Amino acid sequence: MNNSITTPKGYQAAALAAGIKQSGKPDLTLIYSEVPAVAAGVFTANQFKAAPVLVSEQQLKSGLCQAIISNAGNANCGTGKQGLADAWAMVKEAAKVLGVNQKHVLVTSTGSIHKFLPMKNIIPAIRSLALRLSCHGGHDVARAIMTTDTRPKEIAIKVGGYTIAGVAKGSGMIHPNMATMHAFITTDAKIDRKTLQAMLAKAVDNSFNMTTVDQCQSTNDCVFVLANGMSGVRVKGQGARKFYEALEKVCVYLAKEIARDGEGATQLMEVRVSGAKNEKEARLAARAIAGSDLLKCAVYGRDLNLGRIFAAVGSTSAKIDQDKMKADMKFGKNETIITCDLGVGKAKAVAWGCDLTEGYIKINAEYHT
Repeated sequence: MNNSITTPKGYQAAALAAGIKQSGKPDLTLIYSEVPAVAAGVFTANQFKAAPVLVSEQQLKSGLCQAIISNAGNANCGTGKQGLADAWAMVKEAAKVLGVNQKHVLVTSTGSIHKFLPMKNIIPAIRSLALRLSCHGGHDVARAIMTTDTRPKEIAIKVGGYTIAGVAKGSGMIHPNMATMHAFITTDAKIDRKTLQAMLAKAVDNSFNMTTVDQCQSTNDCVFVLANGMSGVRVKGQGARKFYEALEKVCVYLAKEIARDGEGATQLMEVRVSGAKNEKEARLAARAIAGSDLLKCAVYGRDLNLGRIFAAVGSTSAKIDQDKMKADMKFGKNETIITCDLGVGKAKAVAWGCDLTEGYIKINAEYHT
């Protein structure tokens, strides 16, 4: 098993350099299913949505997807009517060269905001991508969708007679609901769209929406799941629980990898909250702790400053018992475990973040240069 998005049956992928990234590295990718796949998606909650988000939201209404065309290095956001026209042009060209229904193509972009895409490069590059499609192209996609990421993020899990695989990008501008991240998940299981959408929404809530790097929400993020059914295994009955557990495992792994690879980060922070009144308040407290800049600095300095935890939780509306509340921090080589018991109930939640270093400032001070 090659542990990429092309591990499940019937998927191919390709990537190449289309001159979008200043570095000249690969920046345009194509993911293709040999047959139309049931599709589900979750998008950013940011009001300022990029053109490809608006287009893909509309495209997903068909309930099916056979291809995802994606670029890195340019967000195609804040680009008005021209940006929308460019996103649609990418969709139409991908559909044309692949010979698939135009309604079954999704499009994503990530990178700098307020720049027009170099469409004169992108359109011919899409044609070249179609010729390069391969069942071995998954790893190339994982690298090409990266922006400030330092490493690719991908996983594949075998479950019974089918496989669920995923790839993601994300390093900065990461905050719940959601972040500057793309996640593409493929499976060869058979599943109906309503069930798949509900499972994806829940899995995202328990993974990507519990991850923060810098409390900055993105304009472009999205998570897509394609299920082409080519394994012949149908998800139903008791099998639905196993499918969901595997889907959530894929999402959690990718979410943790995004936090671990946070811009300038040296430590993954895993925040475990217990003793909350209910799950909603447990999640609220966990995200507040993971997002505290003061605590993130303490983790970087390996400073056992529990006051940062108490202050972060106390700033939320989550109910606490100040006399029973307990917290702790355990520093590891590359991972810090933070625990906090609110002392009022039995609900739990886990969130992920990373430390705050000089590296984060350097990367974002020079982002456009």
